[in-house]
Order: sequence, then C-alpha cells, then structure tokens
Amino acid sequence: MRLGLSADMYRWVAFPWMRADRPAFRASGHYPPYIQSVEPPAADTFVPDWLLERVIAHDVRVLALDVGLLENLPLAAAFGRRCTAAGVQLLGSVSLDLDAASDRWEGASISGNSACFDPTRAGPLQTGWLGSSEVAIFDMATAFCEAAGISVLSLIHGQPGRSNRYVGVGSLEDRLKRMQSNVSLLIPRAEALGLTLALEPHMDYRSRELLEVVEAIGSPTLRLVFDFSDPLSVNEDPLDAARHVAPYVAAVHIRDMRVQALTEIATGAFFHTPLGEGNVPLLEILQVLNDRASNTSSLPCCLKVVTRPEHDVEHWLGASIEWLRTRSSVDWF
Repeated sequence: MRLGLSADMYRWVAFPWMRADRPAFRASGHYPPYIQSVEPPAADTFVPDWLLERVIAHDVRVLALDVGLLENLPLAAAFGRRCTAAGVQLLGSVSLDLDAASDRWEGASISGNSACFDPTRAGPLQTGWLGSSEVAIFDMATAFCEAAGISVLSLIHGQPGRSNRYVGVGSLEDRLKRMQSNVSLLIPRAEALGLTLALEPHMDYRSRELLEVVEAIGSPTLRLVFDFSDPLSVNEDPLDAARHVAPYVAAVHIRDMRVQALTEIATGAFFHTPLGEGNVPLLEILQVLNDRASNTSSLPCCLKVVTRPEHDVEHWLGASIEWLRTRSSVDWF
C-alpha cells in the first residue's frame, strides 16, 4: 500500500476560504487555534506546492486534492511534473451532484461547456465549483486531470444541500437509479482519457449503496473511494462496509473517529481523533483491504486526520503516522 495525505487535513491552515487566520474566521463561531506548528502558505503561494512540501516532509508518497486547487491548466501541468519528479502520486477529486435532474446534469449540451472553480465562492455550504451543468464541471475536472497526469478522479456527491440516503426526490432506490443513469454517461469520457472514476461515499450514502451503482454500471473504469469513518454517519459498520467494497476500491482515506452514543440532548455525536484514539477498527479494515483489494501493493491510502481549528494538525498527523507505521502489519511502499 502507498501511504499519502489528503489536502483536507490542512483545511484550516491552507484552504483560502477556511484559513483560521482570515478576518472572517473571527465570525465563524469556531475557537481560534491554540498553536499551529506549521506556517500557513503565504498569500501569493500556489497552495498545491505548499501541500506537496507537507507530503515530502512526512515522507509519504501520495497527495489527494480537489483538482480545483490547481487553478488553471498550465499550472496543473507544471505541478504534475513536480509531483512526478518528487515521486509523489497525485489523486484528484471533484464535487458533483450525482442525483441531479437531467436538465441540470446534461445542460452543457444545450448552454455550452462552461465551468470553473472559484475559491471565493467556496465554503461550508458551497463547493466552489460553478458550471452550466454537472457534466460541464466534470469535463473541466477531467481537463485538470489530463494536464496534471492524474489517473484516479473521485466524484464526491456529499454536500449539505444535496440529497442523501434519508432525504431527496423519490425513494432511495429512485435516487440510486438516477445516479446510475447520470454516472454511466461519464464512463465513455473517462475511458477515452484512461481515467479511473471513483464514487466516494461522503457521509451521504452507505458504501454498499454506492457499490450497487458501480456494479450496475459494470465498467472497470468505475470504482470506489473508501473512507474508514464516513460509514458511521449513515449507520453503517465500517468493517462490514470494507469487506464488501474492498475488491472495488481505487483509493482509501484513513481516518478515525470517537463515537459518543448518547449525549445530554439525547442524540449521538462523532468526534475527530488522531489514529488509534477513536472507535473505528483501523487495523482490521487495513487487513481486509490488504487481503481483498485487487491492487494492494499500489493502493493509495491517504491519511485524512481532520482536526477542529483549535488543534494542531501537525501534532495529530505526526502521532497518527507513527501509530500507523508501528501498529499495522501491512507493507507501506
């Protein structure tokens, strides 16, 4: 397995729209950082370069990021070359409403292919991706992938304003069928580019539900990204989910969470933790993936150790890497 980092870990430090040192952060309701042992990127820094430095500093070999952070195609191509020179594999993601109605999904065929990533429009309730249709956004994302040499593109549906397994138009079965219809239209585009697409259950649908979409489409071009903790939010057992999806996994996000089953307001709650301090059976899941994934030796495993802004992400990440390398029995390449 190939160990790497997810850019999402550094959201409070590096993402222009979430940095804790922004004036707007003071009105966000979050506590300010107590300490950060890594300097945030300067205002004129190309954020992917800063992220690549963190990958190299932690001696890992994969970087997963939203391709919108690449800004434009020439910058994407140059960054892809820098990753190759550093021996770092680059994975991409893009936010798409996979449950969109047909007029929103394919609108580009009528209104023209127009899409971009605007960091000034990104935030907790918005992805930053804008376009005449979801297909237009997808086409822009694949252009970034082609320029940067990215071979796996994760399609992330989960957003607060979009459907999930509990809420949406029609029944759950209807929504999954609509996703199947929509995603199937992307397969020829991806095949032409030699690009693997991966649906990413993102606190919205169960892994086994999106696996149904993958199996129904039946193309080797379509796989899954598996996050160790996301199943918790949709009442799915992470280890059971891993057993089912392992043969279809193109990449994984290693993350832990502590589960508080009951709180004083009679609901459960989840809390991010460093690896090994939560309730996710991390070592058991890694063993399942090691035994059942089709590409074990090259499987990208990106740490996604998310903190609240008041915590030091470098401290959590360093402790997590040490825990993983000393406790797990898998071979890291």
